[in-house]
Amino acid sequence: MRQMTLEQQQMYSAISDGPSKPDLAQNLFRIGRMFEFAYSTFMVMPSKTDVSVATLIIETNAAPDFYSRLDEIRPPKDCYVYDAARCTVLPLDWSAEQIERQCHLINSSPPPSLKHYVDHGLTGGLLIPLSSLDGSRHIIRFDGDRAPLEQIEINDLTMLALHFFQSYDRNRYPLTDNPCGLTERELEIVRWTARGKTSAEIGVIMALSDHTVNAYMNNAVKKLDCVNRTQLVAKALRMRVIS
Repeated sequence: MRQMTLEQQQMYSAISDGPSKPDLAQNLFRIGRMFEFAYSTFMVMPSKTDVSVATLIIETNAAPDFYSRLDEIRPPKDCYVYDAARCTVLPLDWSAEQIERQCHLINSSPPPSLKHYVDHGLTGGLLIPLSSLDGSRHIIRFDGDRAPLEQIEINDLTMLALHFFQSYDRNRYPLTDNPCGLTERELEIVRWTARGKTSAEIGVIMALSDHTVNAYMNNAVKKLDCVNRTQLVAKALRMRVIS
């Protein structure tokens, strides 16, 4: 088995030490530089209707106007790379050479956004789709001007990015906190529901009427923006507000 480098070991330790949000961002940028990428960006996954990437950026060391200028050239809803990212959990690599070759094969011009990247010295990179504890999707992308990544580099970079993202999610949703605004009574009812108890059974356990149990349950469903009990329990488990 290939051993990780000392720099990678140090990075894992730095991320695991429970750093603050600014420290996490600096760690992300350090990860990018470890693999010779100029820009490291952490962002919300663009939807099919989003018209701005700039508003979805959480952390980046890209030039201040890089993404706002990109929005003027091509909104994310028209970008096939984000379409692909929404449909996979695997990292996606890109290169200007590859895109130009594909466009040539179909007798099409390269997308205008490609020139924007190349003009900023970015000729390739890696996009890593991610799923948060609350079910939301994110992307970490690394862009720069270096030789295409070897598969082992993709594996190492992806693992570091996942480690960063896990720390970010834990920073947002620590086990000791309740980020959803659920009351203790609502949390208790959700816990019993997760164990397979019906409203009637929960009422007996908690000395409440079925009507009261259902009222608490409906409040919890609304607070977590769910449509039913099943989705509520699944989301509460993902967010680690119950275990």
